[in-house]
This record gives sequence, structure tokens and C-alpha cells, in this order.
Amino acid sequence: MLPTQFAQLEPFSAWCLATETERNIRRLSLPQDDLQAFADAIIPEVQGIVAYLDRQPLAEMPEDDKPLFHMLLSLAEIAPAIESYHQPEVIDGYDSRRFPAQEDFVLRPAH
Repeated sequence: MLPTQFAQLEPFSAWCLATETERNIRRLSLPQDDLQAFADAIIPEVQGIVAYLDRQPLAEMPEDDKPLFHMLLSLAEIAPAIESYHQPEVIDGYDSRRFPAQEDFVLRPAH
């Protein structure tokens, strides 16, 4: 599923989730130890992943590279839980499952 140079991340391929909603649900459904294990595995690889993915513009990303990109987005999803909350849920926050993401929204200027 992942490019050969990132084969060590294969045990975490369940984090190759294409949507924000899927990533959010996974974060909330796992214990903190599982989030930490994923973070511990991928953080040392981030520079290499970004360099690998930066070979072409995002709009031209080959399908074979998308799982790795989605895995990197999963790291962004769990980062607050690792660095700030120390738990999967937002501290004294709302249940984020109540506010589904608009998955087709593209953040860029209209012109």
C-alpha cells in the first residue's frame, strides 16, 4: 500500500483514511496509547514523507501516493490529542462527531 521506502509504516496503514470524517472517527475510537504509537512511528518519517510527496504538485499526485498523503493527514488529526489533550477527545469540548466535515470543500481563492 505504501511506497517501499516507507514500508516500516505498513502496520499503521489503517490510518490511510481519505476523509477528515474517517480520521476523526478513528481518533475518537482508539485509546490514547494507539494514537501515541502511530505518532511515534510516523513523526520521525515526516520530513522524508513530505520530500517524497513534494515531487509533484498536489493536483497531480499519483493514486499510489495518496495512502501515504492520507496517513500524513491522520497525523495532523491526532496531533492535538498527542500534544495538548493527552486523550482522544477535546478536553471539556464537544463531541466532534456532531459536526461532520464538508468533505468536498476546497480552501482556495475563487479566482
